[in-house]
Amino acid sequence: MGARLARGARSYWTVLRRHRVILFVTMALCLLAALLYILLSTPDYRATASVEVEDVPAGAAGAGTPSRSTSDDIETVMQTQLEVLRSRALAEEVAGSLALVGTPTFFEGMGVSRPKQGAGSLSQRQVEQERVIALLRDNLKVELPGKSRVIRISFVSADAALSARVANGYADSLIRSDLKRGFESGVQARRFLLGELDGARRDLDRAERDLAVYAARNGADIEEERADKEGLAKAGSGPVAPSGNAIESRLAQLNALRTQALADRIGAQKRWESARAANADTLPEVLGNGAMQQLIAERAQARAALVEERQFRKDAHPEMREARARLAALDDQAQDMANRIRASLKQEYEVAVHGEKQIAAEIADVEREAQVARGRDVQMSMYARSVDTYRMLHDSLLQRYRDMASQAGFQAGRIQPLDRAAVPARPFSPKVGQTLLFAALGGLALGLLLVGARHIFDDAVTSADTLAERVDLPLLGAVPVTGDNPQPSEIFTPIARSLLLASSGGLPRSILVTSAQEGEGKSLTLNALARALAALGKSVLVIDGDMRRPVQHALFRVAPGKGISEVLTGQAAAADAIIPTGVAGVSLLPCGAVPPNPAELLATPALDGLLATVRDDYDTILIDAPPILGLGDTPLLCARAQVSLMVVEWGRNHHGGLRAAVDRLRRAGGVIVGAILTKQQGRALDYDYHRGG
Repeated sequence: MGARLARGARSYWTVLRRHRVILFVTMALCLLAALLYILLSTPDYRATASVEVEDVPAGAAGAGTPSRSTSDDIETVMQTQLEVLRSRALAEEVAGSLALVGTPTFFEGMGVSRPKQGAGSLSQRQVEQERVIALLRDNLKVELPGKSRVIRISFVSADAALSARVANGYADSLIRSDLKRGFESGVQARRFLLGELDGARRDLDRAERDLAVYAARNGADIEEERADKEGLAKAGSGPVAPSGNAIESRLAQLNALRTQALADRIGAQKRWESARAANADTLPEVLGNGAMQQLIAERAQARAALVEERQFRKDAHPEMREARARLAALDDQAQDMANRIRASLKQEYEVAVHGEKQIAAEIADVEREAQVARGRDVQMSMYARSVDTYRMLHDSLLQRYRDMASQAGFQAGRIQPLDRAAVPARPFSPKVGQTLLFAALGGLALGLLLVGARHIFDDAVTSADTLAERVDLPLLGAVPVTGDNPQPSEIFTPIARSLLLASSGGLPRSILVTSAQEGEGKSLTLNALARALAALGKSVLVIDGDMRRPVQHALFRVAPGKGISEVLTGQAAAADAIIPTGVAGVSLLPCGAVPPNPAELLATPALDGLLATVRDDYDTILIDAPPILGLGDTPLLCARAQVSLMVVEWGRNHHGGLRAAVDRLRRAGGVIVGAILTKQQGRALDYDYHRGG
């Protein structure tokens, strides 16, 4: 993350350094405009008066102890006073109190011309008055310092004395208007209170009449209960007991009986469920019955006697039959008694259920009666509270009206004077330092905007920074304009040395040289690069793979013969087609005959065989490929080469087309080691020691 931020900062700094002239010129023009504004501006003077806005006017009628206002109320009051100061009505009062209409002094102090005639249906004085009011409102400034109750009233004009006079006039007019509004609001308040007092008296009479009618309709006992409640409440004896004490007591008794009946029913239900599911002989009620215990004992004796008789007699013997009959009779008696005990348990459960339902029904009846009684009490309390509320309201309004009537004419204003405006000694504007600072900051912002726009819209490749930033290609070197003749190999010696470090194995075994579009100097660059590598002691084979416009034989000044087209079609061997160039260490495989469709030849396996045949005979193979855009030859060649090298013409290629060409080459499997900037007309590298090279 830190490395990415550092790279971004360096790229931005590079852009600023590249277009620093635009930034400096823009700032200088803005500062010059600010200086002209300062020199040509008329100095204005600002005078300030201040007043304090109190929460409650001192000595207000019926105010008593002022309550603490909330922050929202205070803010509302202060904003209201600000709007009053900005109003047209107060401006008209100031103009009238200071006699600003009809005299040229005010217009001279404001630096404007005085109207000489009327306009439309307005007379000259009316036009002048409208102009005065507009100037007063436009040059007035009111503000609240922080969260205080102080209002600062400022006025700006070209005359210092006029500014102080108008500011004080606004403060005085605000205080007078507040006193006038206070007196008028007192009269209106008394009228309003008198109307409210009559309404409260009518509401009190109606509430008392409703209470009397309800009490007469529901009997005298309600009046007695209400009196008892009021007496208990005044004595402070705790909460008042509700009416219908007998009903409440009966309800409490029934609730206790319901609890007991519920417990009895649950116990009977458990005993019956146990008896219904278990064997009758195992029930505790059966086993605990005395008669049942006697039958069980007799049955045991009979069974023992039967066992004893069976030892001496056979089953057909009369005494054996008699013993078995006696045992069966005892079993029947025991079973009958157990069934009767189980039936008694069921009956006990049914009786308990019936009793519980009877108690629940009676409780429901009593609760309905209690609800009716409580409703009467609630209604009675509502009528009583209405009477008390209207009586308190009537008494409060009556006392407030008496207080206002007694203090009428003695009410103080809410707004009090604090500071008078003094005649300013120095101009308020123009502010030299602030204006120059704003101009410098504005020029900086505008310059940065222009630099950004220039950087965004001017996308021609002219430097290593833009090449790396927009296309993600490292720049191996830049060469100047040298015409259409073979370029000096000395210029390409640093680039050749860079290629020696292009891969982990040193110089790549095969290098494809191409460009985005035609005419960028790729063939000249490859020719010079081959000469530079040969000068470094490397053996180089140049393959003229641009079979549409072959030029390498002309650059090496050799006669064309058989070439790569004959080798790929099997008409010649590679060793027979390769010819010397006259440059030590450089051999050439020319194009040969121009085929009608080069892409078909390059797509055959014969190209792989050709490269495999000559790869071990040379240190590296330089392949001159056609331009990428618009042709399909180069993607076929780049897949066979170990690395690819882009040739980019200075100021001609734009990042969009160049990026498309690079993406196409990479999608075809090419590994691009870098780019060479040709036909340089300016500085391609902005070298900086602090940039890391």
